[in-house]
Amino acid sequence: MRFPILLGLLLVGSCSPQVTPAATEFHPQSGNPAPRIAAYCKAQSGRKVGNGECWTLADEAFKAAGTKRPGREMRVWGRVVNPSKEAVKPGDVVEFRRARFSDGIITGSAHTAVVIEGGTEGQFTIAEQNWGKKTVRFREMSAANLIAGEMVIYRPE
Repeated sequence: MRFPILLGLLLVGSCSPQVTPAATEFHPQSGNPAPRIAAYCKAQSGRKVGNGECWTLADEAFKAAGTKRPGREMRVWGRVVNPSKEAVKPGDVVEFRRARFSDGIITGSAHTAVVIEGGTEGQFTIAEQNWGKKTVRFREMSAANLIAGEMVIYRPE
């Protein structure tokens, strides 16, 4: 009689509070991972991903999409995109370094976000966490509003 009770406890105990139904819908696939990265981030709206740090959202999205960062550098996510020459696309990863924008937004020494909607002229929507709260939220951005610091956009390949 103990076995079914123990098995039930093991099954309940093995569930992680951070694993959500939306997170389990994504499976590694071949091809361009960017759409899967963006879809994962969209599905996490309002949730805490991993430890709630900004970098963790991008890292978990890469894992869910079945891809890895190139090399060993923690904040390099693919090839660098120049938003004045090419459109920012869903799945791109943005690294902010002491960035200050004309709309009053200021990042710390380092902040990571994932593009969930791209656009022309450097306009895009990002998914981020650990920006006030450790849950995923969305924000519209414009590369043209950067007045100090650095904003590097990476395209996973």
